Amino acid sequence: MKLLIVRHGVTIENDSHIAQGQTHGTLSEKGITENEELGRQLQEYYFNTIYSSPLNRALQTAQAIQRYNPHTHLVTDDRLMERHLGILQEQPYPIPYSEADLYEGMETAESMAARLTELLHEIKEKHPGETIVLVSHGYLIKVLLSLLHGRPVEEFPSITLMNNSSFSIEEVL
Repeated sequence: MKLLIVRHGVTIENDSHIAQGQTHGTLSEKGITENEELGRQLQEYYFNTIYSSPLNRALQTAQAIQRYNPHTHLVTDDRLMERHLGILQEQPYPIPYSEADLYEGMETAESMAARLTELLHEIKEKHPGETIVLVSHGYLIKVLLSLLHGRPVEEFPSITLMNNSSFSIEEVL
């Protein structure tokens, strides 16, 4: 199975350094424009299914991809939602800030890994040998890449964050 892992388009909150976590966020004009280009780029690949976080910033990115790939089926899954950021949600990131820090109510890397492991298992069973698009969020994608590359999930902060409206191709055994 091949995964096209997509990070949602840039939001107004990204530009303002606001911790979004599991809030919807609002795509900026740049995010909307870049998502359209991303949808065109992904026409180079053949896939039938797009899995997306239900949060608006990811779902709108998935819908842009689907517009350029109208034969696809779009599925939302809560397990693709961003890390819950606890007391930081909808607040400016503190300075200094480290992704490894745990704040009150913040979801752990292990919790994100558990939901991703479950989702990957289901996708492998439903779509053997297919190419699947996953649309999600920065922290969650970093944990996903840790899992796929056999790295300890607690070390997800050491993985380089993908740009918004970009994708990574991963082979999954």
